[in-house]
Amino acid sequence: MNLEWNDSTERKLLLLRNIPESLKGVLINALQQHYGELYEPENTAVLEDALEEILELFQGSNQTLNHIRYVWMALILAVVVEPTIKFYQPCSSITEETIKSIAVWLIENIRELFDVKTKFSLIIEEEYLSNLTDKFSLLPENKEITSLQILSEALDVYNSAIKTLKYNQSLPALLDILEDCLEGYAIFPGSNGRRELFDWWLLDVVPASWCLFPPSYLYSIDELENGKNIASNQMNKLEKIS
Repeated sequence: MNLEWNDSTERKLLLLRNIPESLKGVLINALQQHYGELYEPENTAVLEDALEEILELFQGSNQTLNHIRYVWMALILAVVVEPTIKFYQPCSSITEETIKSIAVWLIENIRELFDVKTKFSLIIEEEYLSNLTDKFSLLPENKEITSLQILSEALDVYNSAIKTLKYNQSLPALLDILEDCLEGYAIFPGSNGRRELFDWWLLDVVPASWCLFPPSYLYSIDELENGKNIASNQMNKLEKIS
């Protein structure tokens, strides 16, 4: 597993300082536990319970801001999963269309939350969002895969990311994304690196989502050519949206 740092150790520390003490305490506790779902031999906690406890702490804030934070977390994970889909379906446009739609939603809702008067020009139509899922396909392009699980779970991340745009679906959809990423094959197959991925989510993605910033680094898949360049490009995408 390759890690692409973004010269952001100071940012990581800053983000940790700017999250509530209650959330920080739960993150530290989750960091100290061991989870069978992450293939750890010592099992002291249930992963799903830890995820729910952390995400439910977001709900103490303004409802709109809470929703924005959920969507931003979904976007971070969708961007990390994008290279998986592009590896198997290089001609697919579903990733670009979904990321663009989520970015526009974020801009519109942040504008309204802070009462920004300048109207954003592109509005997402409800019908357009519902039609996005019709474009999902499990057929790989010129790739032989022994199992469709990798592509299926990667596409499921994007399907769930769209669902987070509706407030009443945002939490369960985000939990589905985390299951596909932390326990499934959406980011990488196999058992190695599961704990490292979870710690990245705890210490980078959660604080970054609370503060509405990109995480300090992104994962890339070892098997992909130019993995470091891909991670850098994905980070640039998040930086631009941010």
